[in-house]
Amino acid sequence: MGKIRDRGIIKWKAALILPEHKALTKKNNTDDYYLNKKPVLDEYQVEEFENNIHYAMEYHLPISFRLHNDGNPIDLHGYCVYIDPVTKELSIQKKDSIFKKIKFNEIINVIVED
Repeated sequence: MGKIRDRGIIKWKAALILPEHKALTKKNNTDDYYLNKKPVLDEYQVEEFENNIHYAMEYHLPISFRLHNDGNPIDLHGYCVYIDPVTKELSIQKKDSIFKKIKFNEIINVIVED
């Protein structure tokens, strides 16, 4: 009688893998490693950000934002001009008079410059 030959874990691997599949799998595994995760903000930090933004708008003070953009933090400096409560976006006038809209959920840190 014949003996059953067990191939171990090899039997669960894919039978066919193209070089394109292998390269894509390798790329997907390495991209996430270098990206920073967005920090979880508690309600007190969010409230402090809102207070700082309102204070800067009221007294027309320059403000610095640190934004989370797909794993890479970005710094943005300027003046907060308008808050849209429906879309939860801020209109920021940068120092070179260019306007930029940012979403409130992208904000990591807010600093009012006196």
